[in-house]
Amino acid sequence: MSTQEQLIEEIRKQPEPLLREVYHYLKFLERQRAEQEWTDVLPSREVEQEVLDIIDGNEPTPR
Repeated sequence: MSTQEQLIEEIRKQPEPLLREVYHYLKFLERQRAEQEWTDVLPSREVEQEVLDIIDGNEPTPR
């Protein structure tokens, strides 16, 4: 029996509230994985704040 089949069998035995929690956790893991794929190309929060400071007409905060 494959891991996927074992999981499906075990999931069928669980109550609905637990299934909802597992579902939300899986969605969280998917979002986290998607965000990690972009971490090397997305600007850091410091860079984002520096740009926002410039747009607002303030002096950028030195790093």
